[in-house]
Amino acid sequence: MRRSIIILHVITGLFVVGSSLLGYGFSGIGEGSTNDVTIFIWLFVWGLGLVAQFMLKNKWIGLFITFIPVGYFLYIYLAAVMM
Repeated sequence: MRRSIIILHVITGLFVVGSSLLGYGFSGIGEGSTNDVTIFIWLFVWGLGLVAQFMLKNKWIGLFITFIPVGYFLYIYLAAVMM
């Protein structure tokens, strides 16, 4: 059980970091626009969820917080595919 949780954190962490970097890079493509660093808030939220899983008595709250950015990026990707 412990090994599967660690693997889950590695996969979701890489997904959130990659998506944040991708979103940061694509936010500055427009003419005269600058990169939007607010996309890194999702990385911060993921990190808070990870820390909460190890600090709180109820680890499910931290797991839920960890999956908020994952769900957000999956929604963005699916919305882009369906356009």
